[in-house]
Amino acid sequence: MENLVDLLQRRAKEAPEFTPFIFLRDGVSDEQPLSHRLFDEQARCVAAHLQARGLKGERLLLLFPQGIEYLIALFGCFYAGVIAVPAYPPRNNRNLLRLQAIMKDCDARFILADQKGVEYMEGMREDFSAYTFLPMEELTGTPAEWVPHQVGLDDVAYLQYTSGSTGDPKGVIIRHENVMANVYGCMQTFIPNLKRVVSWIPMYHDMGLISMLTYLVCGQVKCYFMAPVHFIQRPLRWLMAATRYQAEFTLSPNFAFDLCCEKITDEQLEGLDLSSIRSVVSGSERVRWRTIQAFCERFGPVGFPKTGFLPSFGLAEATLIVTTSAIDQKAKVHYPEAGQSLLAWDDERLQGANPEQVQVSNGNPINGAEVVIVDAETKARCPEGTEGEIWAGYPGSIASGYWERPEESKKTFENYTATGEGPYLRTGDLGFLMDGELFITGREKDLIIIRGTNYYPDDIEEVVEHAHPALQDNGCAAFAMEQAGSERLVLVQEVRRTEWRNANEQEVVDAIRQAVSEVFEIQPYAIALIRPMSLPKTSSGKVQRYAAREDYQKGALRMMHEWTQPEAIASGAGPVPEPGTAEFGVPAIVQWLQQQIAEKVKMPAAQIKATDPVKAYPLESVDAVFISDELSDWLKLRLTPDTFWAFDSIQELAEHLFRQYQENHA
Repeated sequence: MENLVDLLQRRAKEAPEFTPFIFLRDGVSDEQPLSHRLFDEQARCVAAHLQARGLKGERLLLLFPQGIEYLIALFGCFYAGVIAVPAYPPRNNRNLLRLQAIMKDCDARFILADQKGVEYMEGMREDFSAYTFLPMEELTGTPAEWVPHQVGLDDVAYLQYTSGSTGDPKGVIIRHENVMANVYGCMQTFIPNLKRVVSWIPMYHDMGLISMLTYLVCGQVKCYFMAPVHFIQRPLRWLMAATRYQAEFTLSPNFAFDLCCEKITDEQLEGLDLSSIRSVVSGSERVRWRTIQAFCERFGPVGFPKTGFLPSFGLAEATLIVTTSAIDQKAKVHYPEAGQSLLAWDDERLQGANPEQVQVSNGNPINGAEVVIVDAETKARCPEGTEGEIWAGYPGSIASGYWERPEESKKTFENYTATGEGPYLRTGDLGFLMDGELFITGREKDLIIIRGTNYYPDDIEEVVEHAHPALQDNGCAAFAMEQAGSERLVLVQEVRRTEWRNANEQEVVDAIRQAVSEVFEIQPYAIALIRPMSLPKTSSGKVQRYAAREDYQKGALRMMHEWTQPEAIASGAGPVPEPGTAEFGVPAIVQWLQQQIAEKVKMPAAQIKATDPVKAYPLESVDAVFISDELSDWLKLRLTPDTFWAFDSIQELAEHLFRQYQENHA
């Protein structure tokens, strides 16, 4: 089995001018190709500089936006024997705290980034003097200066930080052997003879990173990829790329398919042709039957096949994929009302079924993998159809553990059944097997997954408890509930004994919404303020989230005030003067921004103050992306979501935008 360095070097010799990766800089057609030859040469340049600094074995943080440079930097680390730590430039305080925690956990002293990223990090208030920044543009190595060295399959390639809370992240140790084992399993299972791919998944995410490495291993695969923000701004771009480049394969979390159904109009649909697509892997969050239904119904008329969905299950601790559905077959579901046999997702027996009762299969173990369902107490294997803990065995692909965490590694990676079979990876998920297919039913751990991103209740609870003086420390339970086909955040929070009779409940709710939005860039679906000392806890004082969730659903909480996100609210604002008219100016832009923000946060436009910064309102990150895209269209300017957050008031933002508008239309 080759390692990743030998693989790229062989590709560069056998097909030097072939371009496996084409970055769509504008998310549409501005192509930046990367040939095998240039990939190898640039990786050697990076590696030569890292070798000259004596960094072999060091952990090196990669802070790049999506693009060709990320791939080159990653392989530069592989070529130099440096342990890469994929990450992303922080956008907010939560991202920054997590980044600092990652660097501390793996003792990373060096950061490789583009010049813009270096300037951004150095301009932050936090002290980064202990770290050495390496701007990509200033690396001085040449391909000839790279010194080849022996790379073993057991050598650490990178650390994948997806586990653990913001304050206590855990880095999964991914070796060259792990990557190659998982990649070959994927190749043999669901992408045989693949030629053309489109993608928007970020490369710092395990799903994005391993998929890119898979395309390189396949050989003769062209991957057209874009920045995630370009997809979120306009989901049509993803399917336009699939149409333009006749993609056979793509992959995405469940929420992206819902977003396409929501945002792509009938008129836009007419320009799509998805008949080239053979398979779409759906993973990273729960795959929902109603999503498969809606997407196939919406995009079937433009060629998307009913056999296109490949629901899958994986995790960073297994490098990535563990199970996936069969290619060229309809995704299977389990519907108890129709008996114990599995059904195709569009079986007529599902007509009128409650979507909450239809469970989508995540497929069979990929080649070389094994899945067992185990009773948490006895460690005995569960009978077919019985829920238990999901354990995975996958020689070569399962990681060896977490970086510098032997005890936690043993608990997660070295598990044996009651009869001594193992070792198995304890995934932390619950499910059952039926006819060899894996069904996910829940999580043993309290992880909250919203739009494919993991959130840890501990982090959210700490932010909520400090959002307002009336709130009790250690008095919050954060959990997820399904609402309208997606996971939504619910918060149950105690009010202090000294405050509960006099607290301004709406002020407290607004403070919680603002704090959660500012730190996590998501919005709660519901907030329940409850009486002091009424939150379910253990005898030692630990919050019982499951019990709080049950009480909330049953209406058994000692409720003081409950807020639920409204579906919509009338903005109460009048028409906005259009660009190009005599009335258009800064006040028009302010009014437009107020109306857009009001619509997203479900508030009257009159309550959005021009003197406040945008971050004063509980916007989700995806809302900011949508607004910036609509603003770009309205003003005929090229704007990014970063512009949206960069000013101290909506008024200042509007003044900046008007100046840009005048310069662009002079």
